[in-house]
Amino acid sequence: MKTLHFVLCAILLTLLAVACQPKNPLVPGPGIDSMKGYELYSWEKNGEWYFSILVGTNREKSLEEIRAANATLKGMDELQAALESVPAGQYVTWFAPAPLAFPPEDLIRQIQQICKKQGLELGIAKE
Repeated sequence: MKTLHFVLCAILLTLLAVACQPKNPLVPGPGIDSMKGYELYSWEKNGEWYFSILVGTNREKSLEEIRAANATLKGMDELQAALESVPAGQYVTWFAPAPLAFPPEDLIRQIQQICKKQGLELGIAKE
C-alpha cells in the first residue's frame, strides 16, 4: 500500500512539474525579468491584428517561432494583458520584418501608451 501511495505521489509531482513549465520557452511567463528584454512582433491576417511577445535572445527568431500558436496574441486585448504581465523597467523592441507588418498609427500609439503605463521601455525598429 505504501508503494502505491509513493508511485501515485511521484506521478502527481511529475505531472505538476510538467504542467508548470511554459509551453514555449521563448514566451515570457508573468512577471519574468529578461536579461535581453523582450521582442514584440505584429502582423495582420484577415483584417485582424496579431502579436507575439518573445524573450529576447542574440538571434533572429524564425517566422514559425513568432507565429507559433502558443505565442500568438489575437488583438489588442490579448496584447495588453501580455504587456501588463511584463515587469516594469523591461525593454521591449518591436520588430516587423517582412512578411510581418506594423499596424496603423492609432494602434501603435495605443501600444506605446500601454507600455508607458506599465513602465516598459518600447523601441520600435522601423526602417
